[in-house]
Amino acid sequence: MKKSKIAFLIPSLEAGGAERVVATLANSLVITYDVTIIVLYKSPIFFKLNPDINIIYCGDEYQAVYSLKHSITSHLKFIRTIIKIIKSNNISLLIGFMTTPNIYAVIAAKYSGVRSIISERVHPKYTEASKIWFSVRKHLYPFADKLVIQTQDIADYFSRFIKEKNMQIILNPLNPELISKRDITYKENIILNVGRLDYQKNQDMLIRAFSNINPIDWQLIIVGDGKELANYKRLISELDITDKVILTGNVEDVSDYYNKSKIFAFTSRYEGFPNALTEAMYFGLASIATDCPSGPSDLITNGENGFLIPSENQKALEEKLRLLMSNSSLREKIGKAAMNDTDKFKIENISLQWEQLINNLLN
Repeated sequence: MKKSKIAFLIPSLEAGGAERVVATLANSLVITYDVTIIVLYKSPIFFKLNPDINIIYCGDEYQAVYSLKHSITSHLKFIRTIIKIIKSNNISLLIGFMTTPNIYAVIAAKYSGVRSIISERVHPKYTEASKIWFSVRKHLYPFADKLVIQTQDIADYFSRFIKEKNMQIILNPLNPELISKRDITYKENIILNVGRLDYQKNQDMLIRAFSNINPIDWQLIIVGDGKELANYKRLISELDITDKVILTGNVEDVSDYYNKSKIFAFTSRYEGFPNALTEAMYFGLASIATDCPSGPSDLITNGENGFLIPSENQKALEEKLRLLMSNSSLREKIGKAAMNDTDKFKIENISLQWEQLINNLLN
């Protein structure tokens, strides 16, 4: 039986939450569909992909655009390229991930006469975009066949201009390759954070909290890279905790850190859906997360399978870190409860929801 042809559209396949979700979904859906990933910019592929997945690049490496004329020209060029790819590859459904690809996907799909799904990955209220881009999104998103989001809070935001029947909540899947490596038999005194080093993730609050606690026999490990790297290195040096804090940069396999850590600290100011927090809970870490919009409160029942603290509240973070660091039975109890709540994020469950959505649109 001939497979239907679907395509994901995303800026890159570098390390990142949205990129990880696309790679995981594509690897699962390629069994049922002929899958293409259309990538806007050429860059290294961070995630392992099934060799049957077709990768097509729209342009060269990303370069910043500083003029309105250049920006408009660039957008039009991408849309024309995507339309050409859709037609030459006989793609029946285009799936956008992240705001700019979503806008491209709506226009290119309508022009090509194919169906479209768009998917927001960060809470739209906090997306870094101009007023013009917000307006474009507001006017174009309703033309997509379906908007996929991860939380009710995000659905409520979009309900102001998108019909409820055109939205669907589908959670992010756990990476099968990662979860196959769970081995929590040996734990060390490690507080772990995984994420991009930037304003959104707010790791500087975690670094300061750890410094204030100044534990003798604990380490703080932050896995990830980003534009705040130099600032965080400087902050760690100023606080004189270079022997206790490790910035690993991006790592291909984060399972080793999940396996050996005891506590996970998630300090974001805002999210779409916190992939790293889901992974940490699957690995049985006792987690502390800011109750930011949106995601952590959908995962954590405060005091049962983790702790929720107010966003940007360093004092509350220090209090919960001290509590978990000093109480091993509480850590184990919360970690086990967290592990038991993560089956719904396994790829077989999430992939089935995507297949049902795709089939409904194509049939």
